[in-house]
Amino acid sequence: MTKLHYKEQVTKNVILELGDDSVWTFEEALKKWWMVPRSDRGLRLTEAGDLAFRYAKIEFFNFGFTIVETSNWHSFILELNKKIRCPYYIGVNKNDGGSRSPYIRLYDSKIALLINLYGNINEYLDSIKVRS
Repeated sequence: MTKLHYKEQVTKNVILELGDDSVWTFEEALKKWWMVPRSDRGLRLTEAGDLAFRYAKIEFFNFGFTIVETSNWHSFILELNKKIRCPYYIGVNKNDGGSRSPYIRLYDSKIALLINLYGNINEYLDSIKVRS
């Protein structure tokens, strides 16, 4: 038996947590829950993945964010994929006035605590050095 990668282990554990309520097979969940199903890529969840995690009652923490002027959406997502080492979901809250505010939902209390200590997600990402 081969050792499961982190993404595969998380998927398996969430399916177990869903129990008999789960309509997902392991293979389907890997394809549908993750933006990039490959086990060696980022841990960004799709809408279906976020919903499955919430049904499984996995603890999460939401943080609002803005993209720094020196960055763009694509480079921000690449940075998240490299530096956020827990499952996360990016969503948008629609406000009454028609404006939208993006948020990131993290499924890890340690990383959430660190973001709070740094003040925001951008400061936290700037503090992380990625090993090659």
